[in-house]
Amino acid sequence: MGDYMKMSRVFVDYVRGNPKALRELGKELRGKGETLWKARLNTLTTYSNKSIQDLLKISYDELSEEEKDAFLDIACFFRSEDEFYARSLLDHDDESFEVASEITDLAYKFLISISGGRVEMHDLLHTFGMELCSLSSTEEKYMSQVTDMPLYSWVFAKMCNLWYLKFYTSTCPRECEGDCKLNFPDGLSLPLEEIRYLDWLKFPLEELPSDFNPKNLVDLRLPYSKIKQVWKAYKDTPKLKWVDLNNSRKLQTLSGFSKAPNLLRLNLEGCTSLERLSEEMETMESLVFLNLRGCTSLSHLPQMNLSSLKTLILSGCAKLYRFQLISENLESLYLDGTAIEDLPSDIVKLQRLVLLNLKECKRLRSLPECIGKLKALEELILSGCSNLETFPNVEDSMENFRVLLLDGTSILEVPKILPGINSLLFLRRISFSGNGVISSLGSDISRMYHLKWLDLNSCEKLRSLSTLPPNLQWLDAHGCISLQTVSSPLAFIIPTEQIHNTFTFTFTKCCKLNEAAKNEIASHVRRKGQLVSSDDHHNGNFISTCYPGYEVPAWFSHEAYGSVLEPKLPPHWCDNKFLGIYLCAIVSFRDCGDQSSRILAKCTCEFEDLDAPCSRFSIPVESEPRNIESDHVFISYISWSNIKKRQEVEFKKGCVPTRAVLRFKVTDGAGEEIPQCEVVKCGFSLVYEPDDEISNVVSLPAARTMLNGESSQGEVTTFQSGEEAPTESPTTADSTSKKNSF
Repeated sequence: MGDYMKMSRVFVDYVRGNPKALRELGKELRGKGETLWKARLNTLTTYSNKSIQDLLKISYDELSEEEKDAFLDIACFFRSEDEFYARSLLDHDDESFEVASEITDLAYKFLISISGGRVEMHDLLHTFGMELCSLSSTEEKYMSQVTDMPLYSWVFAKMCNLWYLKFYTSTCPRECEGDCKLNFPDGLSLPLEEIRYLDWLKFPLEELPSDFNPKNLVDLRLPYSKIKQVWKAYKDTPKLKWVDLNNSRKLQTLSGFSKAPNLLRLNLEGCTSLERLSEEMETMESLVFLNLRGCTSLSHLPQMNLSSLKTLILSGCAKLYRFQLISENLESLYLDGTAIEDLPSDIVKLQRLVLLNLKECKRLRSLPECIGKLKALEELILSGCSNLETFPNVEDSMENFRVLLLDGTSILEVPKILPGINSLLFLRRISFSGNGVISSLGSDISRMYHLKWLDLNSCEKLRSLSTLPPNLQWLDAHGCISLQTVSSPLAFIIPTEQIHNTFTFTFTKCCKLNEAAKNEIASHVRRKGQLVSSDDHHNGNFISTCYPGYEVPAWFSHEAYGSVLEPKLPPHWCDNKFLGIYLCAIVSFRDCGDQSSRILAKCTCEFEDLDAPCSRFSIPVESEPRNIESDHVFISYISWSNIKKRQEVEFKKGCVPTRAVLRFKVTDGAGEEIPQCEVVKCGFSLVYEPDDEISNVVSLPAARTMLNGESSQGEVTTFQSGEEAPTESPTTADSTSKKNSF
């Protein structure tokens, strides 16, 4: 019965609940065995039930000839395609027709649907349409299947109504030897005046045949071809909208495309022989996307104005020394990997520019002062610009500026925020990773209220860390080998309604951190945990940090040597005020060896009461691929609601003592334990909601723990918000109860 139920669900899903289709399939399968059910499942998409086919045929026969053609084209070619793309290819020459009005008509008759800007078709209708195409392929439209390796010139002669033609290879879709098996004994002829779509992977000739007429061509794709030029003579291409010649490494010229006024996208990526662009491209007044990535012979851009161009990709054009502005309407400009030394002053005209990518521009030495006048700019990528030493003062408000990547540069100081100007205050993400010059961040960083992501990885000259902004969620200071001090407070604490779900501060391999800095890092995590614990609107929080050290912070209520901690928890420990768990692991990496893969410090918690079976769940303490040698402290806080959501655990409420076993270990990215990375100490604390009558008290009674196998009750100690908790040194016992609460 179980298999029948599973197969029934597949049938119901296939017909999408259509009652007529369900009834006919039910009649077909009634009384049949499981083997026949499985066989029918395997043929659902290849042929339909005869009764269902008859029902659909009634609707199909009521369509006009144009609608029938459009229905079959969508079934065969355009299912799930972009609506605009499908309309462009289905468009008629007859001016009396609305642009591909058949799509609108078919949608009105529920034979197709438009969802998310795409043309969709029910599985039943798709199968029905494919069946009709297989029946009509031998009829008067003279559709032929080309299966022989020799391709004679007469093959396409009778295909006067051919709209879509695609050649592809089942082998590697790149320029590999011996994978093109077509040959042309008497030359190639393509007398196809109605062709709308031509896709020929690895086209083997240097140009398209002279008899090819592209007057109806909408989409031309000749990737990895041997073409040198598409066609010699100028040919009218009034409908051409998409051209893809990527990795056609012999392409030398684009002559012949001057009469393509409606061209929207031109992909020339990897055309390594293309040395220049023709000024005739200016006639491409509709072009919005131009990809020249990897055109390594391209040395300059012509003087022209592509008024509609929004995206220009020049990535990896290693001979391009100077950027020439060819459109004032650019929104995305990729100059990464080029040889440019500076940007022209007229770049200020790009008032719609959202993304500027200058990654790995090794010759770039400066940015123009007008960079701050790009009002729409959201993302500026300068990663790997190793000769860039200064960032201009921004004297204008840049309210849309969100991402600034300066990793791998030689920037000497953090860009300044000028008084009264909101130039950098809206940044969400900054990276200084790999900067070997910068020694401090300066005080302006704390004013970046919206900053969430700060990357200081391997800033080896960084000595101090000023107060960080309040909304920062992710900080990576790994490998800051000169870092000694951090501000107190490390970061401003914000109101609870603005707390975010995740918070990770990483200080691995910061071996010069002094004790005050380490205490402040741990205390900040504690304050953050207390804050999110009291926030009713953020129940999925996860907070973590790590730094060099070998001591569990004194505010943890339970501590043990080794990787196992076995506290006995008090009655009612899991009551309605229970909010979350703090975990701590001291990990020794001295014998850990290769750490190139991902490393995860992990805790498995087992809780067992008198009346219920063991409940087990795992919590990540910290996760990063690092090269670490010394002992490190890993601290995490996770909310109880997050644990229940991820692990589906629940505990009985009431007065039930519970024994807990916490096992810490270090695993690789595949979840396999790394025995060489030893957990030498561990700690554990429960977090509770404060009593209503003492709203400013942030800690509660400590949980019971086991001391030398006997039960002992931790003393109650509370302290006011903002005060440090009293501390007590850990003993060498297996598990120690600390007097401060959590």
